[in-house]
Amino acid sequence: MQRSPVVSGLLLLVMLFNTERALAQAKLHVLLDGSTEMPQARIVEGRVVDGLSRDLGLQLGARLKREVVFRVLPRKRIAAELMAGVEADLLCNYLPEWLPKGLLWSQPFIPDAELVISAKAVTAPSAISDLADRSVGTVNGFVYPDFDRALGARFRREDAPDAQANLRKLRAGRMGHAIIGRTTFEYLVRRGHYKGELHPPLEVSNYKTHCALSPRSKLPLSELNAAITALIDSGGLKRTLDTYR
Repeated sequence: MQRSPVVSGLLLLVMLFNTERALAQAKLHVLLDGSTEMPQARIVEGRVVDGLSRDLGLQLGARLKREVVFRVLPRKRIAAELMAGVEADLLCNYLPEWLPKGLLWSQPFIPDAELVISAKAVTAPSAISDLADRSVGTVNGFVYPDFDRALGARFRREDAPDAQANLRKLRAGRMGHAIIGRTTFEYLVRRGHYKGELHPPLEVSNYKTHCALSPRSKLPLSELNAAITALIDSGGLKRTLDTYR
């Protein structure tokens, strides 16, 4: 039995309407660690209001034609929420070795480096091995694979809530060394969060971070990588990074 042109036209309109509604309702749930600090994110009363992670998330969402919803969670819950994939699609600016296995990973695209900064009052290390049995400022909940491998049980972590707390300890003379990302360090120093004297930083590793995608996300990894490539090719990534340098 053939449908009349009127019925066929109505069915087509309904299909188009449903498709557009589905696209309009599609969301990209981006997770952030609640203790994240600038330049990665500024979080006010559980809302992400500024920062590199916010800008990149919004730009990826625009290219993927999805409404971005930021979810701020305690650091210890991030990996489990991402694996479960319930209102949890994406976590950016991480390395695979920082999180448990089982997640999907985008292409690497956000450049950074891991540094050791040392107060002028102490001897600067020339290699990680020089830090054996010395107290080193770290961030609670962060992992430092290079230091674990090189120092083992002689890696003396001194955890603080965030990088700014470690800078305060260095300036007060309560600690001689701290591990920090280059992007964060340069941002904080430029904005006057550290005015003490330091040795030139020791660069431990230079890398590009990825986005971790939930294995249960409806977003295909190929689409995420295509959006990242488009962001790089358009110059959007460089402009965003330059904002926080």
